[in-house]
Amino acid sequence: MLLAGTFIVLTSSFLVSSAKRELVLNEAISQFLSYRHYQPLREDDSFSERVFSLYIDRLDLNKRYFLQTDYNELSAYKLKLDDEWKARSLEFFLKSSELIQKRLLETKAYYTEFLTVPFDLKKNETFETDPEKTKYPKDNAELRESWRKALKFQVMTRVASNVQLQEDAKAKSDTVKIKTVNILEAEARKGLLDNYNDWYDRIRKMDEDDRWSIYINSVISAYDPHSVYMPPRDKERFDIAMSGKYEGIGATLRQKDGYLVVVDMFPGSPSWRSKKIEVNDLIMRVGQGDEPSVDILDMKQDNAVALIKGPKNTKVRLSIRKRDGSLTEVILMRAVVVMEESYASSLILKDAAGKVRTGYIFLPQFYQDFQDRNGRKCADDVAVEVEKLKKEGIDGLIIDLRNNGGGSLPEAVKMAGLFIPRGPVVQIKTREGSPTILDDTDPKTQYDGPLVVMTNYSSASASEIFAAAIQDYGRGIIIGSQSTWGKGTVQRVTDLDETVPEKFKDVKPLGALSLTIQKFYRINGKTTQLKGVTPDIILPDSYQQMDIGEKEEKYALSWDEITPAKYTAWTEALPKDRLKNLNEKRLSGNEQFNMIRQNAIRIKKDSDRTNFNLNLDAYLKELKAQSIEAKKYEKLMRSPTGLKITALQTDIAFNKSDTARSEIVQRMIEDLSKDIYLQEGVEVVKDLIKK
Repeated sequence: MLLAGTFIVLTSSFLVSSAKRELVLNEAISQFLSYRHYQPLREDDSFSERVFSLYIDRLDLNKRYFLQTDYNELSAYKLKLDDEWKARSLEFFLKSSELIQKRLLETKAYYTEFLTVPFDLKKNETFETDPEKTKYPKDNAELRESWRKALKFQVMTRVASNVQLQEDAKAKSDTVKIKTVNILEAEARKGLLDNYNDWYDRIRKMDEDDRWSIYINSVISAYDPHSVYMPPRDKERFDIAMSGKYEGIGATLRQKDGYLVVVDMFPGSPSWRSKKIEVNDLIMRVGQGDEPSVDILDMKQDNAVALIKGPKNTKVRLSIRKRDGSLTEVILMRAVVVMEESYASSLILKDAAGKVRTGYIFLPQFYQDFQDRNGRKCADDVAVEVEKLKKEGIDGLIIDLRNNGGGSLPEAVKMAGLFIPRGPVVQIKTREGSPTILDDTDPKTQYDGPLVVMTNYSSASASEIFAAAIQDYGRGIIIGSQSTWGKGTVQRVTDLDETVPEKFKDVKPLGALSLTIQKFYRINGKTTQLKGVTPDIILPDSYQQMDIGEKEEKYALSWDEITPAKYTAWTEALPKDRLKNLNEKRLSGNEQFNMIRQNAIRIKKDSDRTNFNLNLDAYLKELKAQSIEAKKYEKLMRSPTGLKITALQTDIAFNKSDTARSEIVQRMIEDLSKDIYLQEGVEVVKDLIKK
C-alpha cells in the first residue's frame, strides 16, 4: 500500500524481480494511480482498450511501420493489458518493443532507396496526411509504397518552399542566382536523407528506458491527459523550467507535423525581442553561427531543441514558415532567459479623445517562487501595480489574462481578493470527502472601480479560477474568445526516488510522476473542467472555427457540478445586456473584426485539408492561391487603433535607467497600440463608467 507519500511497500512477489527497473516503476506508479489519482479507473477490459489504443498510436501514429499482420498480432493483447498490469507482467511490452524496433530499423532500406534517386514531381498522384483516414499496409509492397509517397511529399514541400524563397528574393534583387527545380529536388533529397540517417542512428541507440517511458505513459494517460511520468532527463528539464532560468532563445516549442512549432515566448527573451517570431510559426531549419543550416523535419524534438538552445552570446539562425505560408530567416543572439520579464506589469490607456484613463495590468502567469519564501508572488505584485494605477487617477481597470496558462492557485485566490470583499473564491475537491473552500480572508477591497478581465482560448487553470470568481461575484466583465481552455484539474509532481525504498537504489534515478489529484469548482458549484469560462462578451477570434481546448484531449476528466458555496454578490449589478448590445453595435461595423471572422473560416478550411497532390506545379499553384488569400489578412493587428498608451509616471524614470526594461515596455506599448481586442476592452470600460 501507499503510505502517506513517504515510501512504497513492495509486495513479496515483486521482490523476486526487483532488479528489473521497469517493474520497480510499474509497482510504484501503479500504487500512485490506485491510491492518489483523483479518479482511479477500474483495471478492466475498457482500461485495457484505452492503454492499447494510446500505446499503438504513440508507436506508429502514421501507420508507417507496422503491417496489418503486426497490428493483428498485438491486438491479441487488447483486452489483456489490465491483467498484465495487475500481474506486473512485461510480456506485451517486450513483444511490442521488439517488434517496433525491428520494423523501425527495416525502414532504412525504404528511405535509402527512395532518397537516392530523383522523384517524378510532374506525376499526378495524391498523398493522405491524416492517419485516421488510412489503414495499416497489408504487406511489404503497400508499406514500401506508403514510404515512397510520404518521402516524395516531404521532398516536394521542401522544393516548393525554396521555389517561393527564390521568387521572393528575385523580386527584391535581379542578381539572385536561381536554381533549377532539379537542383532543388536533389538538395532536398540529400537533406532529408541526412535527417533520416541521423534518425536511424538514434533508433539503434534507443534503450529500453526510452521505450518503457512510451508504454508507462500510455497507461497513465488512460487516466487523464495531464498525468505523466517524467524519466530522469525529463525531470531535470522540468526542474530547469521551474527555476525560470536557462540559456537559449526563450521560446516554448512543440513538435507538430515533423517541425517545431512556436507555442509561446517569454517576454524580454531573444525570440520575443526579435519582433519576427510569432506563436504558431514553424521552425524548419537551424543554423549555428555562420555554419550551414540543418533541416529539422522529423528530427526528434529533444535533438531539434538542443540545436536551438546554446550558451549565451552565441548566434543561432532559424528558418521560419509563417502562418500565412511565407518563409523567412531570423537571426537571434542567445541569452540568459530569466522570468523577470514575465512578472506583472502595468500601463495607462487613453482613448482617442483622451477623456478616459484606463489602467492596464498584464499578467502572463500566476507565479510564485516556491524555492524562496521571500521570493516574488504575483498577487503581491498586482497589488503594487493597482496602487500605482490608483495614484495615476484611473477611471477603470483591465486585467489581461490572455495566453495565461495558470500557475499558483493560492496566488489566484489572493489576487481575486484584491477586487472583492471577504468570501469564497474557489472550491477544490479531492477523490474523497467534502470539497475544501479557499477563501479571501481579507475584508479589504483594494480596487472597487469598473473592472474588465480579458481572456482567450489559451487562458487556463488558475486564470479560469480568477475569471470565474470575478464573474460569479458579478464584480467585473469578462471579455474574450468563446471560452477559456477548460483545464479544471490540479497536478502534483512527486520525485519517485523519494518514495521507493533504499534497497532499490541500484535502479535509481527513477524520475518523477506528475499526477492529477484534485479538481477545481467555481463558487457557483460548476467545474471549469472541459467548458472553461464563457465570457460575458464574446469577441471574434481567428481560431473560433477550430476544435481547441481541454475537451479535445483524450480521456479528459468530465464536467460536473457540486453544491454552490455561500457568497454575496457584488453590491451593484452589472448591466450586461446593455454592454452586450453596445459591443454588438460596435463590432457589426468594424472591418477588422469582420475580417477576423472570415479569416477563421479560411484557417479552418486549410486545417481540414489533409489530401495533397504530389505534382509540384499543382502544389505550387495551391500554395500561391493560399498566399494570395492570406495576404487579405496581413494587416490584421498591424494598424494603430488610436489608443494612447504610456508607462506610469512612477515607472518612467526607472525604465530610463534600465535599457532592457525600457525596451520591453516600448515593445509592449507598440504591440498593444495595434491590439483591437484591447481597444474593445477600453470601450467596455467606458460603457461601464456610463452605467
